[in-house]
Amino acid sequence: MIVEMSKVQVLGPRRLLPETLQCLHTQGILQLRPVSDTPAARPDQMAQRTLRRAPMARADLTKERSLEEICRRLHELLLILPVPEQGIPDKAGLPDVASTDFLSRLEVVEAEIRALNDRRLALEEERDLATRYERILTPLVPLLGELGEATHVETVGILVRRDHPEILRLLKQEVGRITRGAYTMLFRAVDKEEAGVLLTVPREFCRDLSHLLFEQGIAEIRLPGRYASQPFVATLLLLLRRRRELPVEIAAVEVELLRVSRRWSEPLRQAHRMAQDRLARLRAIADCGETDHAFVISGWVPTERCKLLASALEETLQRRVTLLEHAIRREEYDAVPVVLRNPGCVQPFELLLSLLSPPRYGSVDPTPFLACFFPLFFGLMLGDVGYGAIALALALLARKREWGGETGRKVAAIAIASSVSAIVFGVLFGEVFGGLGGLVGFHPILFDRTKAVLAFLGLVLVVGGVHVVLGVGLALWTALRHGEREKTIAKLTTLALILVACLVILACLDYVPLSLAKWALVTVGPLLGVLMTVENYLAPLELLKILGNVLSYARLMALGMASVMLAEVANQMPGLFTVVVGVTVAVLLHAVNFAMGCFSPTIQALRLHYVEFFDKFYQDGGQPYRPFSLAS
Repeated sequence: MIVEMSKVQVLGPRRLLPETLQCLHTQGILQLRPVSDTPAARPDQMAQRTLRRAPMARADLTKERSLEEICRRLHELLLILPVPEQGIPDKAGLPDVASTDFLSRLEVVEAEIRALNDRRLALEEERDLATRYERILTPLVPLLGELGEATHVETVGILVRRDHPEILRLLKQEVGRITRGAYTMLFRAVDKEEAGVLLTVPREFCRDLSHLLFEQGIAEIRLPGRYASQPFVATLLLLLRRRRELPVEIAAVEVELLRVSRRWSEPLRQAHRMAQDRLARLRAIADCGETDHAFVISGWVPTERCKLLASALEETLQRRVTLLEHAIRREEYDAVPVVLRNPGCVQPFELLLSLLSPPRYGSVDPTPFLACFFPLFFGLMLGDVGYGAIALALALLARKREWGGETGRKVAAIAIASSVSAIVFGVLFGEVFGGLGGLVGFHPILFDRTKAVLAFLGLVLVVGGVHVVLGVGLALWTALRHGEREKTIAKLTTLALILVACLVILACLDYVPLSLAKWALVTVGPLLGVLMTVENYLAPLELLKILGNVLSYARLMALGMASVMLAEVANQMPGLFTVVVGVTVAVLLHAVNFAMGCFSPTIQALRLHYVEFFDKFYQDGGQPYRPFSLAS
């Protein structure tokens, strides 16, 4: 159900605007509607009666910038801190965000948190570097023995691509030229793509060698600053030692961060919410209107809560402001926010409706019909006690474990309703994992889907016809509510033509007298004339579209037949192979069938609602309800 809304205005002296906004913010009921500048109706009206947007004072602009900066800093600190499972917040806490002491206190806390975070980041960066260079340098260790103990030489490590051997030839040629042959070059593979090369040259040629490597675009292994001045072996040993020390140091910093988080996480979170609330109230001023002496706040409120809001304003501001309630005109429906309210068993199906834009205010909320027909369609397609029981068990487990939070709870509720429907239809069709129920005396009550194909097709077409006619009926009801005369006549005529078609079909099946169908056919011409008069000459094509919509429900039969036939194939597997192989294949096929039997019916049931059903009456484009409420 779409909750009835009211358009309200709150009026009072200009000096009470901040207090009034604070009261509205605390109540969290009103959705603000920006007030546009409204010039005086007549040129001779006094200037003070001209309604204009309330400007934000210079001091308020300064506060806004300060609060934005505070929100940013608090948000960053909350992202840095780990979430504590439990803790003891600091007794002193943080001062009010509007106090003069807040920033100085925040700077102390921020400095402590950022120092720990910078330390952790530096250690993690060093750990990653140590890991990388250990991987590169370790394969080169066996080459050190071949270098000897020459003095006054420098050893340089470089990386080259293994699929570019010409680089090594170039290196030998150029390094030999620079050093006049006084060098040593050793080669060892690092991984599948790169190879490490150790170059030992006299120290006086180190600068020329660096220039050569830079010009040729060859990656030199550049160590971090703390390792760069160390000999190669000492560097490797230092890297290995630091690789063992760093995880311990990082863990110690994380423990300290967690301790700080237990102390400051909640005060910072509260301060962040308070800053957001103050910032929201400052920005809300721009949505208000004013004259020289009064302010005007406009917005939308659920009608049933208007008295509660009026009482709160009267009590807080001692009757110095007034709340006026206005009727909503039809041309304003596109701007009115939409609030859906349904019984507890229906509410989870609002999740399926949320995949579309909300219904327009003044139209029909289709959630109750989704709650009725979605499980029905699912059960018709799956229709198996065994599969339904497994789906029900999984849904109950997901609900008990609270997987997925609030969204998961809604999905589990939908799954429970759909699973129960599948079990009910499984009893009617006599199916337990296909035909296995027959082995224990489980027989169809309604019909056997594998044999009564035409009966199954007739059933789903009747269900589809009811669903489509219901959609046309909802469109008729909406037209009557809004006083749309021509649309009402068109929908009544459509329903009459559908009734004629049903009588003809029933007469052909000998369910009603043929004479009744003949008299019904006589009305087709006048009804088509009325339909083309109130709409257009293409209106009769809508009837063909409706017929196509009804036939689309045959997919319920097709998917149901596919499911039961695949289950029957799985049941034949133990007789075609050895017992172990046959049972294994049967279980796998049943698992595939179960997965398909849950996924495909969900998609098709949604499609039948969105395309065949909603197309008749659903008016989207509604605005979500976003009340002016406290973050804290």
